[in-house]
Amino acid sequence: MLFRLFTVFAVIALAVSTWQLSNSGKMRAPSEDRRAETPGYFLKNAVMTDFDERGEPSLKIGAERIDQVGQGTEVALIDVRVDYDAPNGQNWVMFGDAAHVEPGGKIVDIAGNVRLQGTDPQHPGVAIIRTETLRYEVRGEIASTKSDVRVDFGRYDLTARGMVANLQDRTVHLESRVNGHFLP
Repeated sequence: MLFRLFTVFAVIALAVSTWQLSNSGKMRAPSEDRRAETPGYFLKNAVMTDFDERGEPSLKIGAERIDQVGQGTEVALIDVRVDYDAPNGQNWVMFGDAAHVEPGGKIVDIAGNVRLQGTDPQHPGVAIIRTETLRYEVRGEIASTKSDVRVDFGRYDLTARGMVANLQDRTVHLESRVNGHFLP
């Protein structure tokens, strides 16, 4: 009789544990890792606009696709175009394959086939700067890179390693290994 009672309790214990194990996966909340992999939002063919103190658009960041990184405030952009209108009337446009905007929107890192070109209504021609990576500091209006750089302006071209460009002041400082080619 004792053996039968023990067998009944063992069968009940086995049934309860099997039920608990089979339902525990359904009751568990999604793991943090799975939530971090899933973007909170994404946008297609979107434009983000920043305004200056006067309320005028000063910076527009457009992308084929914009993804929120994890569940944070960072965003990643694919096929990027950044338009900057300087207060002095000069316009700068930056293009790249991908970009990353840090929280607060103060820094934009652009990578892959980066092209920075500026136009000035007072001077004919377009200056084009090509590189593989570019960091743009929005508040300081500074574009910089440590990568190889090629600057084309009309019939002139320069190559260098590293650059700092102040877009508002219209100055470009080439860092090292500067080499120029000037046609008459």
